[in-house]
Amino acid sequence: MQKRVFYIIFTLATLLLTACGSETKEEREVMTVARDFAEAYFNYDFDKASKLLTDDSRKWLNFEASNLTEDDMVTLRNDGQGAEVDVDNPIISGDGATVGIKVSHFHVTDSLAGGGHLEEEATFAVGLQRQADGRWKVRMEGPLRSGM
Repeated sequence: MQKRVFYIIFTLATLLLTACGSETKEEREVMTVARDFAEAYFNYDFDKASKLLTDDSRKWLNFEASNLTEDDMVTLRNDGQGAEVDVDNPIISGDGATVGIKVSHFHVTDSLAGGGHLEEEATFAVGLQRQADGRWKVRMEGPLRSGM
């Protein structure tokens, strides 16, 4: 009898711990899209980033691309490391979601000062929207700015 009670308690505890630490399929989808977008965006792969955006968000990507200068391109070519992205804290509410993104070692354009610079680390909040076909896409309301 004691073995049976122990087995039941052990099984329930295992199920509880597993359920608390696991992500839902929807959270994984949101985080994957956000990560893929951020890796493309912060490494200036605008073609790939564009495919992960809502239609009305592409104007902001075009804006970012139009602000790249020759000095920015030289800096990017000389930097062999590229941006590193860490995604967490998905908050999903209906057809919208927000994800926290920490980006390390990335290039920041600065049209006012005449050239960009490398930034060591910053955090961003990225919004996503579920499309009619069920897929998640990033929704930009303006250029991405740090400071979650």
